[in-house]
Amino acid sequence: MTRDPYWNHNTQYHPWLLRQAPSGGSALDIGCGDGLLARKLAGPCASVLGVDLDGAILETAPTAANVEYRQGDFRELDGTFDYVTAVATVHHVPLAEGFAALRRLVAPGGVLAVVGLWKMSPRQDFHYLPLIPAIRVIDLLRGGKNDPQVVVRDADETLGQIRTAAREYLPGAAIRRRLMWRYTLLWRNV
Repeated sequence: MTRDPYWNHNTQYHPWLLRQAPSGGSALDIGCGDGLLARKLAGPCASVLGVDLDGAILETAPTAANVEYRQGDFRELDGTFDYVTAVATVHHVPLAEGFAALRRLVAPGGVLAVVGLWKMSPRQDFHYLPLIPAIRVIDLLRGGKNDPQVVVRDADETLGQIRTAAREYLPGAAIRRRLMWRYTLLWRNV
Protein backbone atom coordinates (compact mmCIF):
# COMPACT_ATOMS: atom_id res chain seq x y z
CA MET A 1 0.00 0.00 0.00
CA THR A 2 1.30 3.44 -0.85
CA ARG A 3 1.85 6.09 1.77
CA ASP A 4 -1.19 8.19 2.57
CA PRO A 5 -1.18 11.76 1.21
CA TYR A 6 -1.84 13.07 4.74
CA TRP A 7 -2.15 11.99 8.36
CA ASN A 8 -4.61 13.11 11.02
CA HIS A 9 -6.36 11.76 14.12
CA ASN A 10 -8.81 9.88 11.89
CA THR A 11 -6.38 8.29 9.44
CA GLN A 12 -4.48 7.03 12.49
CA TYR A 13 -7.25 4.41 12.79
CA HIS A 14 -7.41 3.30 9.15
CA PRO A 15 -5.25 0.21 9.87
CA TRP A 16 -7.66 -0.83 12.64
CA LEU A 17 -10.62 -0.35 10.29
CA LEU A 18 -8.96 -2.38 7.55
CA ARG A 19 -8.27 -5.24 9.97
CA GLN A 20 -12.00 -5.44 10.72
CA ALA A 21 -13.01 -5.61 7.04
CA PRO A 22 -14.32 -8.98 5.90
CA SER A 23 -12.84 -10.36 2.70
CA GLY A 24 -15.16 -9.86 -0.26
CA GLY A 25 -18.65 -8.49 0.07
CA SER A 26 -19.86 -4.92 0.09
CA ALA A 27 -18.68 -1.98 2.18
CA LEU A 28 -20.17 1.37 3.04
CA ASP A 29 -17.90 4.21 4.17
CA ILE A 30 -20.07 6.87 5.84
CA GLY A 31 -18.66 10.39 5.81
CA CYS A 32 -16.08 9.30 3.25
CA GLY A 33 -14.78 12.80 2.54
CA ASP A 34 -12.15 12.60 -0.20
CA GLY A 35 -12.51 8.80 -0.33
CA LEU A 36 -9.16 7.85 1.21
CA LEU A 37 -10.59 5.05 3.37
CA ALA A 38 -13.10 3.99 0.70
CA ARG A 39 -10.24 3.42 -1.75
CA LYS A 40 -8.35 1.39 0.86
CA LEU A 41 -11.45 -0.74 1.50
CA ALA A 42 -11.60 -1.60 -2.21
CA GLY A 43 -8.73 -4.01 -1.54
CA PRO A 44 -10.45 -6.45 0.78
CA CYS A 45 -14.02 -5.65 -0.29
CA ALA A 46 -15.64 -6.46 -3.63
CA SER A 47 -17.53 -3.16 -3.80
CA VAL A 48 -17.44 0.06 -1.79
CA LEU A 49 -19.93 2.90 -1.56
CA GLY A 50 -18.59 6.13 -0.08
CA VAL A 51 -21.27 8.54 1.13
CA ASP A 52 -20.84 12.12 2.28
CA LEU A 53 -23.10 15.15 2.64
CA ASP A 54 -20.43 17.44 1.22
CA GLY A 55 -20.59 17.35 -2.58
CA ALA A 56 -17.54 19.60 -2.93
CA ILE A 57 -15.26 17.20 -1.06
CA LEU A 58 -16.64 14.26 -3.05
CA GLU A 59 -15.58 16.02 -6.25
CA THR A 60 -11.97 15.79 -5.04
CA ALA A 61 -12.21 12.01 -4.53
CA PRO A 62 -10.13 10.14 -7.10
CA THR A 63 -11.90 7.36 -8.96
CA ALA A 64 -11.00 3.82 -8.06
CA ALA A 65 -12.03 0.37 -9.17
CA ASN A 66 -14.90 -1.06 -7.11
CA VAL A 67 -15.61 2.35 -5.48
CA GLU A 68 -18.67 4.52 -6.03
CA TYR A 69 -19.22 7.89 -4.36
CA ARG A 70 -22.60 9.36 -3.57
CA GLN A 71 -23.68 12.63 -1.99
CA GLY A 72 -26.30 12.06 0.68
CA ASP A 73 -27.25 11.44 4.26
CA PHE A 74 -26.51 7.93 5.48
CA ARG A 75 -29.71 7.95 7.51
CA GLU A 76 -31.65 7.96 4.22
CA LEU A 77 -29.79 5.12 2.49
CA ASP A 78 -31.53 1.93 1.47
CA GLY A 79 -30.03 -1.53 1.47
CA THR A 80 -27.52 -3.31 3.65
CA PHE A 81 -23.77 -3.84 3.52
CA ASP A 82 -21.41 -6.51 4.78
CA TYR A 83 -19.10 -3.90 6.30
CA VAL A 84 -20.02 -0.38 7.41
CA THR A 85 -17.52 2.22 8.59
CA ALA A 86 -18.12 5.66 10.05
CA VAL A 87 -15.11 7.79 10.92
CA ALA A 88 -15.68 11.02 12.85
CA THR A 89 -19.24 11.10 11.54
CA VAL A 90 -21.73 9.79 14.10
CA HIS A 91 -21.40 12.87 16.33
CA HIS A 92 -22.73 15.04 13.45
CA VAL A 93 -26.24 13.58 13.89
CA PRO A 94 -28.45 12.84 16.91
CA LEU A 95 -26.91 9.77 18.51
CA ALA A 96 -30.06 7.63 18.62
CA GLU A 97 -30.83 8.37 14.95
CA GLY A 98 -27.26 7.65 13.93
CA PHE A 99 -27.01 4.34 15.78
CA ALA A 100 -30.44 3.23 14.54
CA ALA A 101 -29.45 3.97 10.93
CA LEU A 102 -26.11 2.19 11.33
CA ARG A 103 -27.83 -0.91 12.72
CA ARG A 104 -30.27 -0.92 9.77
CA LEU A 105 -27.44 -0.62 7.21
CA VAL A 106 -25.42 -3.63 8.46
CA ALA A 107 -26.42 -6.86 6.72
CA PRO A 108 -27.08 -9.97 8.81
CA GLY A 109 -23.66 -11.36 9.66
CA GLY A 110 -22.09 -8.00 8.78
CA VAL A 111 -19.74 -5.79 10.75
CA LEU A 112 -19.94 -2.16 11.86
CA ALA A 113 -16.73 -0.32 12.75
CA VAL A 114 -16.91 3.24 14.08
CA VAL A 115 -14.14 5.64 14.95
CA GLY A 116 -15.86 8.41 16.83
CA LEU A 117 -15.37 11.44 19.03
CA TRP A 118 -16.74 11.94 22.50
CA LYS A 119 -17.17 15.02 24.67
CA MET A 120 -14.41 14.95 27.24
CA SER A 121 -15.16 15.78 30.82
CA PRO A 122 -12.21 16.25 33.21
CA ARG A 123 -14.32 14.67 35.94
CA GLN A 124 -15.18 11.53 33.96
CA ASP A 125 -12.05 11.35 31.82
CA PHE A 126 -9.40 12.39 34.38
CA HIS A 127 -7.31 9.28 33.66
CA TYR A 128 -7.07 10.37 30.00
CA LEU A 129 -5.48 13.74 30.86
CA PRO A 130 -1.91 12.38 31.37
CA LEU A 131 -2.02 11.13 27.75
CA ILE A 132 -2.40 14.61 26.30
CA PRO A 133 1.39 15.32 26.15
CA ALA A 134 1.91 12.04 24.26
CA ILE A 135 -0.82 13.00 21.80
CA ARG A 136 0.85 16.37 21.24
CA VAL A 137 4.18 14.66 20.53
CA ILE A 138 2.53 12.30 18.03
CA ASP A 139 0.88 15.29 16.36
CA LEU A 140 4.25 17.02 16.02
CA LEU A 141 5.99 13.90 14.70
CA ARG A 142 3.26 12.85 12.28
CA GLY A 143 1.96 16.30 11.43
CA GLY A 144 -1.27 16.56 9.47
CA LYS A 145 -0.32 17.75 6.01
CA ASN A 146 -2.64 18.45 3.10
CA ASP A 147 -5.72 17.47 5.07
CA PRO A 148 -8.88 17.84 3.03
CA GLN A 149 -11.07 20.74 4.12
CA VAL A 150 -14.07 19.07 5.72
CA VAL A 151 -16.78 20.18 8.09
CA VAL A 152 -15.69 19.61 11.68
CA ARG A 153 -17.84 19.61 14.78
CA ASP A 154 -17.22 18.91 18.45
CA ALA A 155 -19.01 15.97 20.02
CA ASP A 156 -21.95 16.60 22.35
CA GLU A 157 -22.12 13.17 24.01
CA THR A 158 -19.84 11.78 26.68
CA LEU A 159 -18.40 8.31 26.32
CA GLY A 160 -20.89 7.15 28.96
CA GLN A 161 -23.80 8.43 26.90
CA ILE A 162 -22.39 6.74 23.79
CA ARG A 163 -22.06 3.43 25.66
CA THR A 164 -25.66 3.71 26.91
CA ALA A 165 -27.01 4.37 23.41
CA ALA A 166 -24.92 1.53 21.98
CA ARG A 167 -26.39 -0.91 24.52
CA GLU A 168 -29.84 -0.01 23.24
CA TYR A 169 -29.21 0.13 19.49
CA LEU A 170 -26.10 -2.02 19.04
CA PRO A 171 -26.23 -4.65 21.80
CA GLY A 172 -22.92 -6.37 22.34
CA ALA A 173 -20.88 -3.59 20.71
CA ALA A 174 -17.30 -3.36 21.94
CA ILE A 175 -16.32 0.24 22.68
CA ARG A 176 -12.77 1.30 23.53
CA ARG A 177 -11.43 4.71 24.44
CA ARG A 178 -8.44 5.48 22.20
CA LEU A 179 -5.76 8.09 21.74
CA MET A 180 -6.45 11.25 19.73
CA TRP A 181 -9.76 11.88 21.48
CA ARG A 182 -11.30 8.95 19.64
CA TYR A 183 -13.20 5.82 20.56
CA THR A 184 -13.67 2.69 18.50
CA LEU A 185 -16.89 0.73 18.33
CA LEU A 186 -17.09 -2.73 16.81
CA TRP A 187 -20.44 -4.50 16.37
CA ARG A 188 -21.43 -7.66 14.56
CA ASN A 189 -25.00 -8.11 13.36
CA VAL A 190 -25.54 -11.69 14.50
